[in-house]
Amino acid sequence: MSARVLRVSARVSVCQRGFVWAYAWIYVCASVGLCVSLINSSDVEEQGTTHRTDSLLYEQGECISYSSIPEKSTVRTSSSWPENEPRPTGLGLIHCSLQHFPIRKRLRVSLLKAEGLAGKLKPELEIHAFCKVSLMPGGKSQNSIVKRGRDVVFNQEFFFDNISVEDLNENCLAITVYHQSPQKLQKNVIIGDLYVSLKNLSELRSKKEVKIIEELKYRINSKKLGKLCIASCLEKNASRLTINIIKVEDLPKGGITGPPDICVRVCLTQNNVTQTKQSRVIKGTCNATYKEAIMFLVKTKAADLNDMKITISVHDLSRTIAGDDLIGSVYLGKSAVDKSEHEQWKNTIENIGKEFKGTHLLKARIEAPNVHVTEATSDSE
Repeated sequence: MSARVLRVSARVSVCQRGFVWAYAWIYVCASVGLCVSLINSSDVEEQGTTHRTDSLLYEQGECISYSSIPEKSTVRTSSSWPENEPRPTGLGLIHCSLQHFPIRKRLRVSLLKAEGLAGKLKPELEIHAFCKVSLMPGGKSQNSIVKRGRDVVFNQEFFFDNISVEDLNENCLAITVYHQSPQKLQKNVIIGDLYVSLKNLSELRSKKEVKIIEELKYRINSKKLGKLCIASCLEKNASRLTINIIKVEDLPKGGITGPPDICVRVCLTQNNVTQTKQSRVIKGTCNATYKEAIMFLVKTKAADLNDMKITISVHDLSRTIAGDDLIGSVYLGKSAVDKSEHEQWKNTIENIGKEFKGTHLLKARIEAPNVHVTEATSDSE
């Protein structure tokens, strides 16, 4: 009887030890799982801290855009270009955003991406693009990283300090896109640039972000467009006006296309009737001699001559495919601007049958920018 009791108690003790080991194993597994979850959660928090901007540094505000633009996380690359959207045909598009923080007197410029750089110019050239971002007048420029390709994503931010609300009325954002020369001794070549007057962006004064999509333009220093030498002669009996294109000098190089392919066009308007003729093309030079006569049949009465407008424009045909090939213009007749233009036309109509020469500085075309503002989602720095 006692032996049977001992065997039963031994079995009970073995079972108890089994239960103890089972409970211990469950406890260990639960502890390990808890540690793993804690480690994973701490990793997530650490990663979030690494890539998250400190929201206390900046103030939140609504967002305004010039046209619809995806958020930074969905910026398209060249491989995701929608088939139903036309690619840029000019010199390319720049996507960027601006936001002003009045308390810190700080302006943030977010350079998002560039699309269709150089358009169809130099299709064989592999572009190494970078941007210079600056505030004008007198602001120090900051350079972006260099990206290879014609459709590039920058996602880079630039900060300009000591910019008060009053300064916004005087400053202009300038972004110039360059092709980095493969050789150190060669200059980097300008692809195009854009200028945005901050005075016109009232949303910046209410801490809103302004998102901009703007087309690049190739802008030449208006004081260095070159000169055009012409001669003019009015023949009353033949009812003929002759514009003799003598030469063009000191034309600017065409940026990424190099020296221009020059063509001179003469547009004459009299009594709301317009005639346009052009010279031959002289390729790859900044100085060209023509000695080429362009003739128009005109009315020679005094009232008709006083109503005449003549525009003589110099074009770079190597840039025609980019959508804007005008270098500069000279004006005679009713549209004359400079003193030299007025004098040449006065001598021409007062001395019938005589030829008068004149050398004139080329002038840039004056354009007013088109601004369209639409609302976008709010964003904060």
